[in-house]
Amino acid sequence: MLLLAGYFAGTSAALAQDGPEAPQAAPTADEAASEKPIAKFFDRFVDEEDGKVDFSNVLAKGGFIPMPVIITEPAVDGGFGVAAQFITVPRDNPRRVTRRILGGALTGNGSYGYGYFQSGQAFDGRVSYKFGLAQGKITLDAHPRFLQAPLEYTNKYKYGVLASALIHFADDRFSVGPMIDFRRLESSIEFQNPPIELDRDFNRKLKTGALGFGMHFDGRDNAVTPTRGMNVFVEGKFNADAFGSDRTFQTYKAGFYSFHPLTSDWRLGYKLEVDAARDNFPIYFAPAVNLRGVEMQRYQGSTVFSSEVEVTRQLNDRWAILAFAGYGSADAGDRRLFRDSGAIFAGGGGFRYRLARKLGLDAGLDVAYGPGGGVFYIQFGHAWGTGMD
Repeated sequence: MLLLAGYFAGTSAALAQDGPEAPQAAPTADEAASEKPIAKFFDRFVDEEDGKVDFSNVLAKGGFIPMPVIITEPAVDGGFGVAAQFITVPRDNPRRVTRRILGGALTGNGSYGYGYFQSGQAFDGRVSYKFGLAQGKITLDAHPRFLQAPLEYTNKYKYGVLASALIHFADDRFSVGPMIDFRRLESSIEFQNPPIELDRDFNRKLKTGALGFGMHFDGRDNAVTPTRGMNVFVEGKFNADAFGSDRTFQTYKAGFYSFHPLTSDWRLGYKLEVDAARDNFPIYFAPAVNLRGVEMQRYQGSTVFSSEVEVTRQLNDRWAILAFAGYGSADAGDRRLFRDSGAIFAGGGGFRYRLARKLGLDAGLDVAYGPGGGVFYIQFGHAWGTGMD
């Protein structure tokens, strides 16, 4: 995507600068008419202030960024997809971001998915909302304590629907509100005479239906790539027969994300996440350690802790480099489906490019190393974006 945008910018600059020094004949009316639309098209991808590659003007006019989705997650053997992301940010309030994402992906182990996600504000900013619709199939490994080798399983989702609405107080950084989570899936494993702990979760159809409630504080300066402020929330979802769920269980999540400028060129960020599942939850609903460099769903438990520190050095108005380090752990809990993970460490570094200056939107690449080896991630916005509001 950056290379494509760079080509647009380079072509635009060439159109403006190239040409022999000798006087040229004035273009005909037809030639001038044909060149003007081309120049205007390329100019959309160039910032009028510094002449660099930039998508601010495209997004401000309702355009979108075509995002190649390069999946580097080793848990699904990598993969590729495509997504169109529309971002709208009011100039007078950069915290009121509206995001619309439509896309799909296919991975190396046969997993696939497609769907639509939107987040934004309604009623003049008094309500923040999110909703997503998706369908697909995912194949992953679980690591139950009573098996020596990983267990491969597949969940085929007929549908997944998630939504939330947060009502803001007079101080609009504070909000509370309900959420829903409805899914219908079919699970399968290749396992002869599975233990009872697995038999009740796999090779069967399952519906889940949850209602929940969340309390949030959002004081970030920018919801896409924050550089200062905090985002804090506590949420709980309750799956029950009354809501159409085949199983009764609860999931809880608490997150704390903070961003601090240290100097004009340096800034610090850190996150703390606690995820938990209780009662009769399916094994594949168990939370997992969430760190760059740690394989997805590798360390699961009834209660999981993930933390990360990130230091960013701003090289100039466009480019930045960063380093990060994380610690996590998973507690098996009373059901003893999993092993206690002990301390899990990971870390790495990366770079960012300010892709949309007027919106404060960064994109870039991270390389991380954890217990399973090295892995790289393509980032659009902040790496913690999926966990934050």
